[in-house]
Amino acid sequence: MKTVKLLVIVLSVCILASCGKKPDKNLPVKDTSPSMAQAPKSSDMKEIAKANNEKIASDKEEEQQEGKFEKPVFKLKNWDKDVKKEEVENDSSNITVEKIGQDEKENNDKEVSAPSDSLAAKLASKNEKILWTPKWHFEGVGGIRLPGICISPDSSVFAIIETTGTAKGPNGSRIVLVNAYNWQVLKIHELQENKITQICFLPDGKGMALWSEKQSMIKKPYELIIVSTEKGDIQSASRDIKSDITDLAAVQGYVIAKTFKENDICCFDSSDISKSPKKIKSENLNGVFAISPDKGRFALAGEKFLEIYESAGLELLKKIKFDENFIPDNAIFAGRNDLLVVSGYNKPGFIFKDDQKKTFCENTGRSIAFNSEEKLLVFEKYLNNEICLIEVPDLNEYGKFVPAGINPKTQGAAIFMTYLKHLGKYAVIDSYGNLCLYSKYQKSKKWSKQIIFGTKK
Repeated sequence: MKTVKLLVIVLSVCILASCGKKPDKNLPVKDTSPSMAQAPKSSDMKEIAKANNEKIASDKEEEQQEGKFEKPVFKLKNWDKDVKKEEVENDSSNITVEKIGQDEKENNDKEVSAPSDSLAAKLASKNEKILWTPKWHFEGVGGIRLPGICISPDSSVFAIIETTGTAKGPNGSRIVLVNAYNWQVLKIHELQENKITQICFLPDGKGMALWSEKQSMIKKPYELIIVSTEKGDIQSASRDIKSDITDLAAVQGYVIAKTFKENDICCFDSSDISKSPKKIKSENLNGVFAISPDKGRFALAGEKFLEIYESAGLELLKKIKFDENFIPDNAIFAGRNDLLVVSGYNKPGFIFKDDQKKTFCENTGRSIAFNSEEKLLVFEKYLNNEICLIEVPDLNEYGKFVPAGINPKTQGAAIFMTYLKHLGKYAVIDSYGNLCLYSKYQKSKKWSKQIIFGTKK
């Protein structure tokens, strides 16, 4: 009976091996078939045992191979290299640089040129000619981007900020320097990643103070910068102010900035603004500056008070209370240290003499100026963009005109005005990018007009 059982087991193993099936190592193989066979020879049993042993060794080797774990290799990504940095789209199609020929040099010499000791004469180039016009942008309602304009202390050079890049940003800036005698472009300084919104000349004209707004997308913080007027290189910079400012000016040895929604007037050493500034505590959260004719004092016209300070010692000299809900946009001294003019866009315009206040216009526009030769206050009215001239301090009307009504006709509100003594004319830059000169005919109410440049569309 034992022999029969052994034979059945052997036959079952042989059948499974011949079918190519892998037997289970843990469970015995049973065959309940009633068939009988002769017992195998001992040599056959040895071969069968050998085959079983080899199969078991092979199975163990497969299990070991299956149990092996290969450690994965991870490659770190260089994010600084792979992440694309936002770039400023700088379209310079409104700029052309040409070499000046000998014939043109001779013609230029015949034109009205700036005095040899003026800033314009020192910046002039005899080898190249730069052509520039404000660029018109078509995003939204369209328009120019000239956020800041100023004139040099000797009135020979206009400095105009033009914003580059798209409306969504990021933005850069170019500073365009224009000769106020022959209207040639003297220099163009490019600041690729600085969105400049405020500009003023230093008292000697050799440098300019610039305010650069924060641009998170290119990790640019708020920054105050001093650049060389001639080369445009950065001479010193400060990031002490952590918020925006409402105005920027230069007085004796200082660059002053009014922080927005804070009570500080930050006063930086103009020779090196990287030093920590002195701070004056004002009672205004907002405000614009005015510099006196003798440069000995400056005023801050804010939403609460008109504050007058000494330029050298930065001490408060006088404080005059404003009416409620009045935020000035412009402030100038009207030819005297004791005569101040303040105006707000679509707000009244006031003249302050000592503690007395007079209203000269119920709804002023964006710009005011003063003609010190004829003691005339020049301002734009909110309605119609009419430009008016009145005598100060009596407020008698001297003249008025509407730019859109004088040939060649132009549109737009005045964003900058000044009187040019050497030409005897008023220069006006409007919101459409036109720079025009206006002068009154003698013994007449009519005005003449000359367009210096317009926009490039």
